[in-house]
Amino acid sequence: MRYCTRADLGHAIPQITLVQLSNDDPAATQPNESVIDDGVRHAQELVDGYLRGRYHLPLDPVPTMLRDAVVYLTRHWLYQRRPEGALPDAVKDSRKDTLKLLENIRDGVVTLGLPTGHAAPEPGEIRMRSRPQQFNAQVWGRY
Repeated sequence: MRYCTRADLGHAIPQITLVQLSNDDPAATQPNESVIDDGVRHAQELVDGYLRGRYHLPLDPVPTMLRDAVVYLTRHWLYQRRPEGALPDAVKDSRKDTLKLLENIRDGVVTLGLPTGHAAPEPGEIRMRSRPQQFNAQVWGRY
């Protein structure tokens, strides 16, 4: 887990909820770590997709707003595994807000505040074209 730890997920999602969301066996007493890892991987790849081209990846250190974004996206992914129940409004709203935050980071409206993080240069060359100079030194000398 690159952007968040298992403890970060444990702070956002109660243990009993993690057990219910990650296991297909209703009698399970422990969360299914491989399912949780899949959810975290999915969320991290989504975050990287928004940051790619603006920041050099992987980020080190990881800003707390990205850690929280991965936690919220993972929580939504885990809830979506259960199609029989409706997603809580808080889960839907946090995903929508997180995607809006990632769009703002991508567009440069919000910065990550990384001390060493700089925007990645855009690939390709830059070409400019301009009209010929109308007022050169000779013309200005006549005034």
